[in-house]
Amino acid sequence: MIRDDVTKSLSMLTPGSPIIVEVSIPASKKLKFKSVFVGFLPKHFMLIQLPDLNRHAELVGNLNQGVACTVRSIVEKHEGAVVAFVSSIERTITVPAKMIVLNIPQQVAVRPLRKETRIDTQLNIEASVNNSIFKGIMVNLSLEGCLLSVKKEGKVVINKDDTITFAITDKALSDITSIKGTVCNVKSSLTIDYFGVKFEDESYDVIKNLLMKVMFSN
Repeated sequence: MIRDDVTKSLSMLTPGSPIIVEVSIPASKKLKFKSVFVGFLPKHFMLIQLPDLNRHAELVGNLNQGVACTVRSIVEKHEGAVVAFVSSIERTITVPAKMIVLNIPQQVAVRPLRKETRIDTQLNIEASVNNSIFKGIMVNLSLEGCLLSVKKEGKVVINKDDTITFAITDKALSDITSIKGTVCNVKSSLTIDYFGVKFEDESYDVIKNLLMKVMFSN
């Protein structure tokens, strides 16, 4: 039954799904990197993409047989869920492509990620709305939307139903370049304006990638 449950849970990961891998190496050190889930053969092994070792020099010599690793991903089924499991490296291969062969885990944790679940972020953003460009903070984030804050000194006029496009300017998240949404509510304090934003469907993959980084890469 346990093996069947593991197979069912792993089936939630589709080929091409982005994953975050955390490798445990000697001296109690852990290394994290982004990868892609390739596929798995039930009860035998799974395959993930081998990262570019030129960009991850710290991984050289550490992806050896028996090394423990934790794999996490956000999947779309059940309105979004976090899938996580602990495995170990069986080997690395170069044919037909550079990949890491992992052993099938003993168990897989699946935690629903409800659309309304908010993750605190405090990320720097640069946004465009009504032909105005301004900087602000992403206060929190969910699969469906986020809360942005902007200092009033910028004198930016934003109204409900305005279309907004923004990018994350934090260096570690510089690849998050275009998120689109609609302003769904506006609130103000003495010095700061707050804008609730509902994401456009076309930004779903970008948001999923951002959520993975925020939740797993710290």
